[in-house]
Amino acid sequence: MSPEKWGVMRFSKHHYALELASLGNKVYYINPPEISCKGVEIKGAEETENLKIVTYKPVYRGKRFLPAFVFKQLLKEQVKILLKETGVTPDVVWCFDPYRFGNLNWFKAKVKIFFLADLLALDYLPGEAETADFSLALSESRINQLKRGHRPVFFINHGLSNYYAVRAKSRLAELMRSSEIIPEKITAGYIGNLLMEAPDRATMKTIIERHPEINFIFWGQYERQGQLVAFNNDSVFEFIDFLKKQPNVVLKGPVHPEVLSREITGVDLLWVCWKLNVSKMWDGSNPHKILEYLSTGKPLVTHHMDVYKDSDLVDMMPGDDNTGFPDLFDRVVERVSKGEKTELQRKRIEFALKNTYLEQIHRVENIINKKAN
Repeated sequence: MSPEKWGVMRFSKHHYALELASLGNKVYYINPPEISCKGVEIKGAEETENLKIVTYKPVYRGKRFLPAFVFKQLLKEQVKILLKETGVTPDVVWCFDPYRFGNLNWFKAKVKIFFLADLLALDYLPGEAETADFSLALSESRINQLKRGHRPVFFINHGLSNYYAVRAKSRLAELMRSSEIIPEKITAGYIGNLLMEAPDRATMKTIIERHPEINFIFWGQYERQGQLVAFNNDSVFEFIDFLKKQPNVVLKGPVHPEVLSREITGVDLLWVCWKLNVSKMWDGSNPHKILEYLSTGKPLVTHHMDVYKDSDLVDMMPGDDNTGFPDLFDRVVERVSKGEKTELQRKRIEFALKNTYLEQIHRVENIINKKAN
């Protein structure tokens, strides 16, 4: 179950579904509810016949106006409808969507997993976490939120999709045979939804203005199309307008992972710059694109990320304040202009390849097996 619809842009939920299906499992990807949907619609995914995409119309509206016991019964009925229409009783339920169904026991699965990708904005634990056999979380801050419950919690990093893994292996082989070529003109790449709240736009603007000699490429949503828009803050669209006017900036928009994994190999460095501790929903501790960045082997300039605080894989701010970010970016640019060490590039790629979605699925299997024994 996912809070993100099946579409062009892919996140961990989509990749896990594809990887599980490629292993021969029959997977149903449950989209978030759509009012416009007629009942329950089940469509096959283009990539594999083992994966079905399920879209459904909710049996309820106006949650906040309903008594709790009535809403609970409606949710239970919703689960019954989904099970009836799909025609299966699942062996495993893997829930990425907190506060959607409330009780994973209703799915009657032998194994129930809750995955916390984003920080919880509410002050109480979702019923999905309380009724799971165990939970998985992407950072210490998320683990601490889940520890308030009565179920075991395990750390698991983001995953690397096959699109990137194939290119990472090829790049690793290249680095074994030759030394890095010094770039004539540096290109910096950024992946992410530019309409979300997290980006530190003031700092990013400073860096772009400071480096007219660098080509900046952005992949990710930047047009208003019903996507996540940072609470309609004017600064979001002012920044987009600024980017559009810069002669050294290219806005690619959202692209399929197969295309992105190919295009990103052409950059010389990558960066991500978020504001920290200004939202309950995210803290910048482990952005989902970091492994994809690392799989290229190229240097990565970032805000402070708790998960990588003891790592030499990234060039990272030491604390939550981004005041020194432009200077850090300058230092990395200077280093790249002289040629990045191949040894460090290999180390980044090898780390990424140890965290493919297949490797993460094996780690989850180990957790299940240990609990079963």
